[in-house]
Amino acid sequence: MGMDTLIKAVPKGLAPDPSRTSGYCTTFKFIVGRTPSEIEQIVGLAIGSKLVSGADIYTFDPLPGPAQFELRGYSQCPAGVPTDAPSYVPHLGYPPGLGAPQWELSGYSQAGMKKLATVEPGEKFTFMVSRLPLPR
Repeated sequence: MGMDTLIKAVPKGLAPDPSRTSGYCTTFKFIVGRTPSEIEQIVGLAIGSKLVSGADIYTFDPLPGPAQFELRGYSQCPAGVPTDAPSYVPHLGYPPGLGAPQWELSGYSQAGMKKLATVEPGEKFTFMVSRLPLPR
C-alpha cells in the first residue's frame, strides 16, 4: 500500500464513533508533508473550519471491502459532482478541493479507524511511509 494507503484526517481530539460510518478518505501521499490548513484545502474542507485546532490522522484496519466504499473522483468535484454540473449545489463547508482522490466509506464503521498521528496547527504531517501498518 505505502503511499496509496487510505487515510482520513479529522479534527484533533475527535474520537472515532463505532456507531457512525467513516465518511470520506484520501490517500497518504496527498496529505503527508502538509499542515492541517493545507490538508483542508487539498481535501475540500472550508479553510479554518474543521482542522483549525489540528488534525488526527487515521488509517483503516481492516481495509474496506468493495461494498463498503464508493469512489467519488477527485476533491475538486465535491462528493464526486463536477462544479459545472446542473446538479451541483455549493456548500460553504465543503468547497472544491485541490484535487486529491476521494472515497466515501459509507458502509465502513469508524471502529476500523486506527490513529496514526496528531498534527498540531501549523505543523506538517510527517510520518515515515515505511512505518505505515500493513493492512489485513
